[in-house]
Amino acid sequence: MEININSLVSIEKAMNEAVAVFKTVDDVGKVIILKDNKPAYIILKYEENTEVPVSALAAKTTHTLQEAMKIVLSEATNQTLHASELADIIYDRRLYVQKNGEKAKANQMRARCGHYPEMFEALPRNYIRLK
Repeated sequence: MEININSLVSIEKAMNEAVAVFKTVDDVGKVIILKDNKPAYIILKYEENTEVPVSALAAKTTHTLQEAMKIVLSEATNQTLHASELADIIYDRRLYVQKNGEKAKANQMRARCGHYPEMFEALPRNYIRLK
């Protein structure tokens, strides 16, 4: 990463002079905010054609699908949720994301019930309960 001396800003300046900091971002393209004379934050100017690598999203997940299911179901009323709702919550909380960056499908939730019958129970109408 190429660093322009004009892009270095103290955290105090960032907190007190936000307008000046964002003007620097517009002019230089990025600002590196220093905290205790060390880089702490980077503000980048958004460019429309910039793509976020899918692997960056998937890398943030720290649970297996069944672990994520267990976490969400343990917090649900009666420890039961519809498979599609369970998939949505897991994805929204980024507890589990597929390697391609997409959320796990409801049928994958049902399949895990069969693989982990001691942990999950598949109920009628596509509901899943934590045992």
